[in-house]
Amino acid sequence: MMNRKELHWMVDKLPEDKLPRLSDFFQHIFDEDKLELNDTTKKEIDQARERINKGEYVTLADLLKDLQDV
Repeated sequence: MMNRKELHWMVDKLPEDKLPRLSDFFQHIFDEDKLELNDTTKKEIDQARERINKGEYVTLADLLKDLQDV
């Protein structure tokens, strides 16, 4: 799972014109009911959270390392 430091790094690297969209995203993740998600999407989110809780994810550092090897 991505840690706070990695998230800060990503935000710091974003172009200024992307910040409003990121702000909107953060506002919505704190209240998922406002997103008006359909049942399929809610199920997919629940499944993704289960995978994360099981440790089935790739860290940002690992992803960046893999991308450098391509």
